[in-house]
Amino acid sequence: MKSLLFPAFFVLFAIGASAQNEGYPYNITLLRPDSTSVNSKTVLKTGKPTVLAFWLTTCLPCHAELASYSSHYAEWQKEVDFRLVAISIDFQERFARVKEMAKEKKWPFPVYWDKDRAFKTVLPGGLNGLPQVFLFDKNGKLVWQHKRYVSGDEAELFAKIKELK
Repeated sequence: MKSLLFPAFFVLFAIGASAQNEGYPYNITLLRPDSTSVNSKTVLKTGKPTVLAFWLTTCLPCHAELASYSSHYAEWQKEVDFRLVAISIDFQERFARVKEMAKEKKWPFPVYWDKDRAFKTVLPGGLNGLPQVFLFDKNGKLVWQHKRYVSGDEAELFAKIKELK
């Protein structure tokens, strides 16, 4: 039994380590709400500040945070050229709800699903506590992160984005 567990552990560790070692923009398969796949390298290009907002369909603070970003997004884009990407880390059985919410909410930023929950292995803190936001500068360096959400947190995020102009 031990002889079977070691190779399985090694393979899982190697997969996580290779994604980790790769760094931003990582090498993670994401699904769009229409179920087509795209690699994070295509989505998270360098060249401008990028916000990754991680959420769950069952997380009410996540819904409030994304609603706040949605209401400010057009105004923020006029002031600073940045990328905002919402990434669900829901389990497989909730993907239908991810699709529904993306359609129903009409968020002005792209929405993806991390079907393998791979970002948990590459980001600091393992995405423990949602919503969680990561801000990367134009070169892909992590410059700020925030856990949880209360009204007003969006102003702090936008101030951090403006510092990167």
